[in-house]
Amino acid sequence: MGDEIMSEELNYQAANGINNRDSRTQMIILGSGIFIATFDLAAISIAMLVLKGIWHLSPITVTLIGAAALIGAIFGGFLGGLLADKFGRKGILFLDFVGYFFASSLSAISPNAYWLIFFRLIVGFVIGADFAVSFPLMAEIRPRKTRGRDMAMVMMTANFGMVLAYGIGGFFLGINNNGWRYVLVSGAVLSIPILIIRSRIKESESWKEKRHHTIGNIFRYLRQNHTGDVIFSSVAWFSYQVGDQGLSIFLPILLSSLLFIGPSDASYSSLIIKSVTIPAAIITVLLIERIGRRSLQLWGFLGRTLSLFFLAFMLIMLPDTFLYAKVLFLFTAFFFGAMGPDKTIVIAPSEKFDSSVRGTGEGISEASGRFGGLIGILGYGLLTPFLGDGGGIMFFAIFAMIGLIATLVFMTKDRNEYRNSKKSDRRTL
Repeated sequence: MGDEIMSEELNYQAANGINNRDSRTQMIILGSGIFIATFDLAAISIAMLVLKGIWHLSPITVTLIGAAALIGAIFGGFLGGLLADKFGRKGILFLDFVGYFFASSLSAISPNAYWLIFFRLIVGFVIGADFAVSFPLMAEIRPRKTRGRDMAMVMMTANFGMVLAYGIGGFFLGINNNGWRYVLVSGAVLSIPILIIRSRIKESESWKEKRHHTIGNIFRYLRQNHTGDVIFSSVAWFSYQVGDQGLSIFLPILLSSLLFIGPSDASYSSLIIKSVTIPAAIITVLLIERIGRRSLQLWGFLGRTLSLFFLAFMLIMLPDTFLYAKVLFLFTAFFFGAMGPDKTIVIAPSEKFDSSVRGTGEGISEASGRFGGLIGILGYGLLTPFLGDGGGIMFFAIFAMIGLIATLVFMTKDRNEYRNSKKSDRRTL
């Protein structure tokens, strides 16, 4: 039975001109975009460490700087996925990086907070579009048997992107007050070779075979066949990103306050904390096809929920003691997130939907996640002046628990489910 399925997959690839080596090359190209996107999202958190003092900003303005990219990503994710289903994946993936290069370059030379927020909106828009298109294309070019593992490997680049951003941030912030500009422009510089190699991306044969020619047909098919998938994916992505984006954006600021250290040391400390996501991501790669997406997502949400609740309790009830225990719970919160939902909430939608609506389904789910990230940043930024860091962390813990409950109730077992799907390229989780 297994040989028959594998033979069928290879025949499908051969019939549609899909070469395994070519698809691996495309995965690397797409992964480089994910690397830059997460590098950029971490880079702005470095800038936020010093901009409040340099530009004499209010807490609300600092929060808006951190949230601007997520606001843009909400619209970019939805429109990027929809346009990819209407016009194809290749063009969107090239144009969004052209936009990223210019927007990130202009962010680095922003004269004030208002221009920085404006350019960050554009950066977020193109990053959102890139995520919404990259993962559907990955699902369409890799064999069903291994594509979960393959996409998890690509998503590991996100962990390296954030770690690199914190490392570069620590170096440049130690130079002068313009260090934050060097951090932001680093993303633009890194995007140049990626922009060049993106011209080698090939169009999805699966999409060309099944495409809908009108936007109305895309939404009609999605509504008739994938309403439940869209709702669950959106809830899971939303609940996870509330805490994940909030933690990532405010991590340097939190560590600066918690450890009584300066901006450069806070950036290096963030690097150390985030480095735990790399072994966690490796565990995901090793286990995702063995124990399934649901198990990883459950354990990840459970571990993050408990870690954040304990951390919040200690910050509220024991603000001046057990410093190392608090840092430990930060480690475990990031570890469990990266070991499960950080990957599965992105991979699952790209596998659930049919090729003809895969971009739109992924885009809607991602837009929901970005909105969750926006709520996380705004919630933390508004709560901490009144309730302290503990109140903000408790806010994240509550949404992690919601993600745990939603996964437990609505996500079905998926182990080896690809064996039972022969008639279409859809997968139900």
